Parts: sequence; C-alpha cells; structure tokens
Amino acid sequence: MSRGRLRFSVLLLLTLALSAPARAAEAVPGDLPQLFAHVEEYRLDNGLLFLLLPRPSAPQVSARLLVKAGNADSPDGASGLAHMFEHMAFKGTTAMGTDDAAAEAALLDSVAVLGEALRRAVTATPPADSAAVAAAREAVVAAEARADALADPMDFFHLMERFTTMYNASTGKDYTIYDASFPPSGLEAWALLESERQQDPVYRQFYAELEVVKEERRQRTDDNPEGAAWEKMQALAYGEHPYADPTVGYMAELETLTPRQAADFHARHYVPGNMVGALVGNFDPADARRLIKAYFGDIPAGPLPPPLPPPTIATDGPRRAVHRQGEERQLIMAFSGVEPGSPERALADVMAELLARDRTSALVKRLDLEAGVARNVYAYPDGGCKRERGLFVIEVDVMPEHDNLEAEALVWEELRRLQEQPVSAETLAALARVMRKDFIFGLQRSEDIAELLVKSEAGTGDWRNAYGRVADYAEATPASIRALARTLFTPERATVVHLEPADDDAKGGRP
Repeated sequence: MSRGRLRFSVLLLLTLALSAPARAAEAVPGDLPQLFAHVEEYRLDNGLLFLLLPRPSAPQVSARLLVKAGNADSPDGASGLAHMFEHMAFKGTTAMGTDDAAAEAALLDSVAVLGEALRRAVTATPPADSAAVAAAREAVVAAEARADALADPMDFFHLMERFTTMYNASTGKDYTIYDASFPPSGLEAWALLESERQQDPVYRQFYAELEVVKEERRQRTDDNPEGAAWEKMQALAYGEHPYADPTVGYMAELETLTPRQAADFHARHYVPGNMVGALVGNFDPADARRLIKAYFGDIPAGPLPPPLPPPTIATDGPRRAVHRQGEERQLIMAFSGVEPGSPERALADVMAELLARDRTSALVKRLDLEAGVARNVYAYPDGGCKRERGLFVIEVDVMPEHDNLEAEALVWEELRRLQEQPVSAETLAALARVMRKDFIFGLQRSEDIAELLVKSEAGTGDWRNAYGRVADYAEATPASIRALARTLFTPERATVVHLEPADDDAKGGRP
C-alpha cells in the first residue's frame, strides 16, 4: 500500500472511530468459569493466535499484543535490545512518519552502516583510540540528523492519540506487550496501525532514542540504590542464564547496540507464531475476526525462535553480596522458584500471601509489628518471569536503627516455622477466599482481562490457567504448603543481597 493510500485509510478510519460515543461503565464479572467460557480462540493461517472476549456492557475495547521476546531473548552482549526495539515500535513505519520514504530509507541505511563502524570501534580489542571512537560517534549523529530532516517520528503517536484512550508498551524479562484501549468504532484503526508497525518497523532516530534508554538505565539502576541491589541479586541468582541480565540493559552493552541488531531481533522474534493477541470489550466477534484476518493475516509466517533454556536450580547457596549506595538499608532474599505452569505455582502465590500480604502475615507481623525491624515487607512468587522458572523473592526495607543481619535472621526463623509448623486449614481456606475476591476485583476492567489472557497463554501455554490457578488456591493444604516451604526455602537455593548505606561500614551485611 502506498504512503498516500495508507495515510488516507488511517485518517478515514480515525474519523469514523471518533464519531461514536462511549458506553456506560463496565460490569463487574461474576462467576469465573462463566466469564471465561465466552473466550474464543481465533488462529490465523500464519500462526498468530487471538483471544476474543466480547463484553457488551463495556464502554470500550482493550487490545493486547504480546510478543514472546523479552530481554532474555536478546543476543549475548546486547542486553536491553528487546526494550530498545519496543521504543522503536513507536517511531512509525516506512509509510508513516516520513515526507520521502525512499530518500529517508537511503539515509537510514547510511546510519546503519556507520552504526556498525561505531560498534566495532567501541568493542575493539585492544581498545580503539578515544578520538577514533568520538569521530565514529559524531558521524552517526550527523547521518541521523540528515535522516531526521525527512521524518516526523511523532506522526505515529498523533495517529494513535486520535482514536485511543490509552496506548503503551512494556518490556519484561521474557515478553514485550503492546497495549491500547479505544471506543468500539476504533477497532479497525487499531488493527491497521498495530499490524503495520509490527510488520514494517523503521529504525528512525535510533541513536537519539538510545540516549533516552540510557537515561532510563541511570534512573532505574545507576542512581537508584534499590535497583542496583536488585540487579546484583539477579546476576548472582541466575548466573549464566539470560534472566540474569537487566531488562533495561547494561550501560556498556547499550553503548554497542545498532539498528541492524534491532532489525535482526525483529526478524527473528516478531513472527506471528511467537505472538498472542487479545481483544476484550465491546465489539462484535465476527467483525473482529474479519479485521484481524484482513490486517494481521498477511504478516509472513516464519520459523519460531528457540525456547529459553530453563534456569538451573541453585544448589551452591547461599550466594551472598553487599551493595553500598544511598542512605537506606534493604534486605533481598531470593530462592530458585517454581515452574510457571506447574501446580506449585498457585501454592507459591499462597505462600507469598501468607508471608507478606498484610499485618496478619508472618513476616509483616514478626519484622514490623513485633520486632520493629522493618518498614515494609514484600514477597514476589515469580520475580517477574512468565515463561520459565523465576525467583521467589522476599524484600525487606529495614529501619535505620536496625541492620540487615538482624532482619535476615528473623526471616529465616519465620521460613523455618513454615517448614516445621503447619498452617491451619482454616487459615488457608480464608486466604483462598480473599485471594479469589481480589482476583475477581482485578477483572473489572477489560484491559486487565486482556493482559491476563495473553500472559497466561504465553507463559503457560494455555490461557485457561489464568483462572484455573485461582481454583487451585482453594486446594492448598497444610501439608502442601509445608512441603513447598521445605523445598524452596533452603540455604542452598538462596541468594542474599544486603543494601547498605554508602558511608556505613559498621553495620549490616557480611560479604
């Protein structure tokens, strides 16, 4: 489709999308099996799966497109590449965001060539002369400026803003997800724009955007003591597994990323069979199927990338480190976790609630209310990993007058109590009821249902596990909780990081 025809089509669809008023507020979902019984699987010939859940009472439609490509899928030495590509997905396409597609393409090719030269200079062994690196960097910046003269990278943003009430994207350890919500009349505009950017990305303003990503790195990690300690914990816990690398990337590796690497990453991972989409809200299923086929059906099928290797369960712990930065103390304890689709995954959720849900939970009660050691206590059952075994993480913000060693000793005491003293069946039954209510409350918005569906399908291979796991909460028994505690919470599976104030060597963590 030519740029003129494409832009005319987009503007026409946007005009139609803006003509329909919003509907009334969404109804709270009722019985879970009844709600999810209306989910329809629609798979295109190219392998792309969409999950469709019409909700006639919803005021809008929420769309999610998940790509099983997160930072763990980035090549060795290119951490942050998946996140960098996500940024590129908002720069438009070869047909959107430029005044002269052919001329811009030639200039962007020049940027890519110069970018590879810069990468070689930065990674040279022995190191290249600093003047040579600076000259290579200046050449890239100058070439990108010439290409920018033909571009309007905000064009895609403006088109999306005209018909959506929300659009965003995020990159995790093992997935990237593209979000949008819009009135019912905006479905075709979304299908056109989303499909175009997925199959025809352009690496416009790559190096300018790389500076934005570097600043994210500084804010999240380099200048953030908690982020830096978390990064150290993951590196220790995962070892050589790609889950060890930060999603935002290491600064030294960000310096070497290139447009060609991003293009190769897209070609390898952004294939239909590696994607899962969902539409939830006020739409007609027949229209949705027609539009999905029309706009996503011509994306070429490609070979699936190899699956991630499973992380090795730690057996040589506890692995320990101290990170000194900032003014606060924090304790991070991580344990090799459970498989995402296993029956133990629901038990891990229950375990996290038993430990750190509220003031009645074991760790909160002991460290905060009784000992006064902690300001906040958290427990995360998967460490943010969806496709493979993650980490069960316990995080404690330690009060200034106490130290990490004291907090760690109390955590170990409570974990041993879980291993030795069974939790009552009444406590587990009451907790399962509360967790089920929380789950249902979290499904009031179509966007939350859509995200739940795609993450469950991508992470466990079956979207039905999204609500099946909730039913499993009620199956937790004193014996099963105690057995999982004995399996998970051992020194051999543990990684422990103490965040200590930068100027305090007297208290806290031992190396």
